[in-house]
Amino acid sequence: MLNFRDYLNFAERYIRHAEEDGINSSNLEWLLIPSAILAWTAIESFVNNRFFDYGSLPDKKFELHERAFLLEKKIKFIDSGAKSGSFVLEGNEYKRLEDKIFFLISKFSSKKEEDLKGKSLWQNFQEFKTLRDNILHPRTDKDIEIDINKVKKHIDTSKRIIQLISEHLWSKKVEF
Repeated sequence: MLNFRDYLNFAERYIRHAEEDGINSSNLEWLLIPSAILAWTAIESFVNNRFFDYGSLPDKKFELHERAFLLEKKIKFIDSGAKSGSFVLEGNEYKRLEDKIFFLISKFSSKKEEDLKGKSLWQNFQEFKTLRDNILHPRTDKDIEIDINKVKKHIDTSKRIIQLISEHLWSKKVEF
């Protein structure tokens, strides 16, 4: 199974290839787009695997709404039958990546993160998300503005977001 390091490695390989070919090519999108998507996938992989790890812990470790969030399930109130008056988890309710990041940091960190949304890292993350959305949801009225430096910045943002989460969860840096 691939992990976040693998995705980052692939992203960096694409960007190196783009840098090598850049002198002889005016169309590098075929290398830059997969590099950006792989860097985003690294964040998703890291976060989703933390959710899986925590979601695998015994039920009593978390309140029902927290388990629902970790497992990306809906909470349903049972109004008939043997379990009448109780709540159960069912169906899928997918969460945004940024919500998952904030949940991990706020729930499991021993230190307080001051105004993450106001920091340059978060602004870079939002910029990265916009590029990712434009790539995955193309529209004729929106151009994809992508270049080597922008993708390198997004790979760095991916690493920094993973690092931020790691420092909050385990008080240590991950190796890339």
